[in-house]
Amino acid sequence: MKKYIHSYHTLNKPMYKKILNAIDNVRDDYMDRHSKTFAMRGDVHLPEGSDQSLIMKVNHRFIESQKNKGYGPAYVMVREVSPDGKIHYHMALFLDGQKVKSTYYVFKDMERILNNVAGPGGSINHCDDKGKNGIMIKRDDPDPRNLQEVQRQFSYLAKIEQKDNVKGKTFFRSQIKKKK
Repeated sequence: MKKYIHSYHTLNKPMYKKILNAIDNVRDDYMDRHSKTFAMRGDVHLPEGSDQSLIMKVNHRFIESQKNKGYGPAYVMVREVSPDGKIHYHMALFLDGQKVKSTYYVFKDMERILNNVAGPGGSINHCDDKGKNGIMIKRDDPDPRNLQEVQRQFSYLAKIEQKDNVKGKTFFRSQIKKKK
């Protein structure tokens, strides 16, 4: 089995198949349960010297906050090491599109939690400098372009580049919910 692939709806870079599959599985599971899915990306940069337990704490509190708001979050998060040796995390986030239509308050909540848990020195990149972030996907939409754009943008998490020096677990994801 190939460890990485190129796919039609991904960036033109070598990709880890396992991460692409995780993104697809979480997204498909989410779309099976919601008629509208609001998909967005964000990057989390922790304060210098932070360890993996801190991102897990930040993520747990953030996901709980989104659940408490009724947004029904699901996510895939990937850890990378930039060329300057700094660890950062890319997050693909799926939220209930009946309730969320903008990234603004989601990012505000993420930033508040990061500052409360990690203290100063961390930051959130809104990933909106090269196009739109926050795409609505409708389950029965006959036009595939929004879904394809989400696939393309989220494939960034699966790129092989910057994962070589990552020690420990490379990616984390929501549990897939069983259909009732």
